[in-house]
Amino acid sequence: MLRTQLLWRLLPPVLIVILTASFFAYRLSLTLASDAYDAALFDSARSLAQQIRVLGGSTPSLELPRVAEEILLSDPYDHIFYRVTTAGGATVAGDARVPLPDSPPSEDHPVRFYDARVDGEHVRAGAYALFNGSAAPIGTVIFAETLIKRTRLAQRVLATLVVPLVLVTVLVAGLVWYGVRSGLAPLNDLASALAKRGWGDLRAVGGESVPGEVRPLVDSLDNLMRRLDAAQSAQQRFISEAAHQLRTPLAGLSAQIERALRAQDVAALKPALEQLHNSSRRVTRLVNQLLVLARAEPGADPQREFARFDLARVVQETCRERVPEALAADVDLGFAGEAGPVTVVGHERLLGEMLNNLIDNALRYGARAGKAVTVRLAREPRIEITVEDEGPGIPEEERSRIFERFHRLPGSAPGGAGLGLAIVREIAHLHGAEVSVAPGPGGKGAIFRVTF
Repeated sequence: MLRTQLLWRLLPPVLIVILTASFFAYRLSLTLASDAYDAALFDSARSLAQQIRVLGGSTPSLELPRVAEEILLSDPYDHIFYRVTTAGGATVAGDARVPLPDSPPSEDHPVRFYDARVDGEHVRAGAYALFNGSAAPIGTVIFAETLIKRTRLAQRVLATLVVPLVLVTVLVAGLVWYGVRSGLAPLNDLASALAKRGWGDLRAVGGESVPGEVRPLVDSLDNLMRRLDAAQSAQQRFISEAAHQLRTPLAGLSAQIERALRAQDVAALKPALEQLHNSSRRVTRLVNQLLVLARAEPGADPQREFARFDLARVVQETCRERVPEALAADVDLGFAGEAGPVTVVGHERLLGEMLNNLIDNALRYGARAGKAVTVRLAREPRIEITVEDEGPGIPEEERSRIFERFHRLPGSAPGGAGLGLAIVREIAHLHGAEVSVAPGPGGKGAIFRVTF
């Protein structure tokens, strides 16, 4: 779910930020506390140094009463150690078990803090250099203590941070969950509204309350609904018109069959059979055109069968196939244009059907006995197929409608269904081409152009 994905994308970064901030706060608190304890070590070492006397100008000596030493070493939590050494490292007073620093104090760095071990216990020690008017120290005072107070302080700091951290984490998680839920509420409302619709309800989704980030999705859905509504309306209109077009020849077939059944001899039966033959041919042609039109629809996805082929070969073969029909009608059907290959990428059979419909339209409605129909193929400036006839032409007010399905010009010769040019347009659009019609030279006839 989107809500779960958003939570998984938002919560881990927030938790990482909280944990990182807490870690650095914990380290900073420990550093500040350690600096405070180190400062106390330095004060203790300096106080002890003030009790030291120098014998012979170079040898430190500590005369510390027993009571003062007990006070110095008393601590309710930690073990306290001290040691006073000469410049050579010999112990003058205190506990010799306290280790010396790896880098002894000097004039530049008179104080050294370091970690060490005394009888297996971890201690924090501070070394303070003793001077007697010379640049070189004459001895060192070391004051050390175990880490009990420091450890307890670290635990208190950690406990102080953990409780708010847990509370902040829970609060942030709740706020993120609430924010995601509130932000997705319009989508849930939209989904509920769509789920309640019937299959035929293709109204715009709308949803003015959706966030701006979701608006492109809603607009896309509205656009899809409009296109689906247009496609559904076109489909219903197509089915209605197809049924209407099929009803006429089927009614004729039924009438001729009744006529044939009533015939008493072969001579009376022959006209009915001829009409049956013509009607069946018309129905067959109409069904074939409907199948081609359905195959050229975008929803049929004919582009999966696109391939590279020679368009000039297809045009010439289609023209040759229609020559006998043209000769029978005393029409001169000719081809002019590119003799060499014209390579295109498309559906070879559909493009052949497109040209076949253009030639059929010219032979049926644009050609007269003794006239010509010319098919041309041009390569430059763009690939273009033209079919020109010398017929009566097409009135200007009808030129934009002749490509509509089932539309026929008033006074057209019988036999057509008004699908040929609609098929031409669908196949042309499928290949990204433009189809148009214009009057021929001198305003006579018509020229159909398919420009790729």
